[in-house]
Amino acid sequence: MDLEQIVQQILTVRHDLSREDILKKIYEKKRSAEDYFIDEVAARLVASELGVQLPNTEDSLRSEIAIKDLVTGLNDVTIVGRVAEIYPVQTFSRSDLTEGKVARLLLIGKTGTIKVILWDEQAQPVEAEKIQPGQIIKVSHGYVREGLNGKPELHVGRRGELEISPPEQESALPDTATKLEKVAALKPNMNDVNVLARVCKVEAIRQFRRSNGQTGQVASIHLLDETGPIQLNLWNENAEATENLKPGDTVLLEHAYTRQRFNKTELNLGTRGNLTPNPPLPEAQNLPPAKWESPPSQKRKINDIKDTDGPFTVEAIVDSQPETKEITTRMNEKVLLTSFDVADETGKIRLNLWRDQAEAASDLTVGTKLRLTNIYAKRGFSNILELTSRRHTTIETLSSAETAAHNKV
Repeated sequence: MDLEQIVQQILTVRHDLSREDILKKIYEKKRSAEDYFIDEVAARLVASELGVQLPNTEDSLRSEIAIKDLVTGLNDVTIVGRVAEIYPVQTFSRSDLTEGKVARLLLIGKTGTIKVILWDEQAQPVEAEKIQPGQIIKVSHGYVREGLNGKPELHVGRRGELEISPPEQESALPDTATKLEKVAALKPNMNDVNVLARVCKVEAIRQFRRSNGQTGQVASIHLLDETGPIQLNLWNENAEATENLKPGDTVLLEHAYTRQRFNKTELNLGTRGNLTPNPPLPEAQNLPPAKWESPPSQKRKINDIKDTDGPFTVEAIVDSQPETKEITTRMNEKVLLTSFDVADETGKIRLNLWRDQAEAASDLTVGTKLRLTNIYAKRGFSNILELTSRRHTTIETLSSAETAAHNKV
């Protein structure tokens, strides 16, 4: 049915409404969804809210909402997709002490992917292993709710229907095989990257303030596959996914992107990205055990340090009194910075230590010998080469200023 046919159908049932009233409601429905809906979809939603039942023909089902158009709050949704992943059935206790069941599927459609949540009796086909990866299923009369990661999920309850391998569907749906990139093959400025890796280390969520005054958050986890390690940065709502992760877990990253920082490639997960913990993929068996190792750090003399170099190790003497101050980063995050000069027999260079390292170095004195491991070099604001720390940088005191003074006597 097209827009005009739906409007006429509503008019035959709701005599209290004019054509203008109905069109206004349809316009408001589209606007509330930021024009994600085509006219016919918005009109169908309005008809449903007004209690008007439209013909339930196959043609009308084919014009139902595509996966990419699903937004939180939609009811009586029908979609068709291919099963990409199946998660184990879980049981839970309700407040009335009855036991419930829930199963989760990941469906791939022509316009995107969606997690499908099957409640109670709807979980039975998964429990009985009647649903297998690669099968096409039709989900009818579902409702859309926001998931823990802030993305829409399609829920199927008592009113819902689940049809396995519907006869009218062809094999035009995308294949379930997801192209996975190996860590060693990642390069800067790649988009829509899919990676399967093991979690080695999870860092705490950090808050920052944007230039517009709003607050954001980011968390980092260190990953490893059979080809090497990499750091993943999860931004804003995705950062909360780290709260339930621990070393040894596996993660499937979808629609991630890469950027270069400190001469290293890092993975990032933004609004389009998705993280699936412990996916039931056979490839996960090939991942190495969770063992976080810092990147190799070779020893450097100061005059051997090159532009955007690192990580490396430097042994040098504190050559000026450390100065500690609070600054605001480019991401409007307030952090501590301790700066001072260090020198060895080949030269002198400015050292900037951030956050925890800044606090630890604030009471160092001139003449103290340090070993800086996993330190980096970069150009400062005056385009002068400087040393800078990262989170895995370590500072070791080899001798104090008092010992150095005593040795000179």
